[in-house]
Amino acid sequence: MTWKNSVSQSSGAVPLSDVSAFISGVASPPLSAIDDYYSAAEPILVSIGPDFFIDYDDRVSALLYIGLISATENYFRNVLGFILEVCPVAKNSAVEEKVQLGSYLWSGAGIHSRTAFDFIAFSSGKNISDTFQKFIGYQVKTGGVWKSMLGEYDKLCEIRHGVVHSGLVLSGKNALKLGLSPTSASMRVSPTFATVQEAGAICTTLVQAANNELFELMIKRWAVDWRALPSWRVDYQTKALRRVYEGFFSSRDNARGAITTVLSFRTFMKRVKSEFNI
Repeated sequence: MTWKNSVSQSSGAVPLSDVSAFISGVASPPLSAIDDYYSAAEPILVSIGPDFFIDYDDRVSALLYIGLISATENYFRNVLGFILEVCPVAKNSAVEEKVQLGSYLWSGAGIHSRTAFDFIAFSSGKNISDTFQKFIGYQVKTGGVWKSMLGEYDKLCEIRHGVVHSGLVLSGKNALKLGLSPTSASMRVSPTFATVQEAGAICTTLVQAANNELFELMIKRWAVDWRALPSWRVDYQTKALRRVYEGFFSSRDNARGAITTVLSFRTFMKRVKSEFNI
């Protein structure tokens, strides 16, 4: 032993014995993107009560906060992948965009998979808006709820940066973007039950607003834009509409009576055709 060992413990190199031990296979039920979001976010928001935040410090509660942002990012990857699979207009918009080779080699599905967005971080409103513009040719509505919630989501992502990159310490850049007053002391991200619930409300409202706006877009494309393409098949229209409907439909919202207008698919299709004079 020498003076070189006088400040902290030295353990030597420790190998990772089996990376697969950290990973488990997951069944892929035919969930819509929004229901997949609910399945990730609701355990955090519903199953974990105030006592958890008393029993564990903010290093642990911060992981719950990160889980909400992760679930939100995952929604956007899932819904973009779905739209690219079903929408020929989106495919045309995305045809010049680049994807990473690793995503293609792993998934075997290329641009038609959510893995096409592995290299894109959906941790800012601008990234979300820009990606939808580039890949599916859609500009988020100005003045809509989705657009409004992107600004609130940006604030959550600034806070997230302190958790992920700075050991819960909020950097000056993030603090300035959040409009916080300068201070000589370090500022620490300290999630509580109330703030995690508030963050969850923002993430959920954002996802719901995006889901509804994108659903409206896809129905209009089915009714108008797809029909103008040489690839359109009248005999496939019902199947195509049903696929869009199921891709955005939330079984969870339906089960808890949270859908404002409850329609059978047959009635839904009839009303869409009537509105677009089909």
